[in-house]
Amino acid sequence: MTTQTKQLRSVQMAGPAHLKPASTTDTVVPGHAEVRVRLELAGICGSDKPGFVWGKDKDGNSPAGFPTHECIGTVLEAPGHPDLVGQRVIAIPNHDAGLREEFCAAVSKTYILRYQLPDTTAILAQPLATVLAAIDRLGDIRRASACVLGLGPIGLMFGYVLRERGVGSLVGYDRQDRSGAPFSSSFDRTTTEIESDAAFDIVVDAVGHDQDLVNFAISKTTHSGTMLAFGVPDDDIYALNYKAFFRKCLAMIANVQPDWQTYLPLAEEFIAAHPDLGKLVTHVFDVAEAQSAFETAFLLEDPARGKVLISAGSWQ
Repeated sequence: MTTQTKQLRSVQMAGPAHLKPASTTDTVVPGHAEVRVRLELAGICGSDKPGFVWGKDKDGNSPAGFPTHECIGTVLEAPGHPDLVGQRVIAIPNHDAGLREEFCAAVSKTYILRYQLPDTTAILAQPLATVLAAIDRLGDIRRASACVLGLGPIGLMFGYVLRERGVGSLVGYDRQDRSGAPFSSSFDRTTTEIESDAAFDIVVDAVGHDQDLVNFAISKTTHSGTMLAFGVPDDDIYALNYKAFFRKCLAMIANVQPDWQTYLPLAEEFIAAHPDLGKLVTHVFDVAEAQSAFETAFLLEDPARGKVLISAGSWQ
């Protein structure tokens, strides 16, 4: 095992919605079931928003590299798995602290990329894996009516896959105008307002962080329908409209992290068969512009915005 004590560049929260360049001499020592990875490309996920806006994680900490968990890089060290060294991988960093030159990740959350896809396309396998796992839990959805709440990159992915899986009708809802976003054409229509009497067999909460939106999803799910809770909650306890949920005989399915060793290969295979998914990426910033990348993803309204990525090119 090699102990690294050199200066490592990173990006670190300096306060609410404020990132700064940093360097650290934190020892990067992977355990027996871990890998040490050199970062090459990172993706910004909607679940990163609370950490960015609050300037810290749920425990009140702001480790170097936080908040970033969608990462592609090259394995530099793998004490228990030397065959991984030198491999191009998707790796989910410990503590969601991936925006640093080198980070550690569990082997169970590390996947060797098999297809020769551009990094800016291949990185989509990580969020897509979560979408595929969630939709698999819905069963046969052919001809069902569906509505996706939230048309950020993950909601747009849901629309793409739900359409591929054969839903009968598909509506996309967002409080902001998203009519120009990539793959908005997957939906029969996108809207900033849903009719009061509208109801759907399947309603996907692709936003999270909002108790009112969960109850809105319940109100828009038809009798005996299914609400898919996908967006990450901020609060431990939600004020759920249980009576409406009960009287409508609804099912609620929650899905978050899948079995990565099952779903990352499926996601990469799906992308290889649908390479146009790479068009979901609309912005690629260098790591020196990480602040602008996060502001673009979370603070600026843009009907055409898709996935925002951060390249570690200037660190190479």
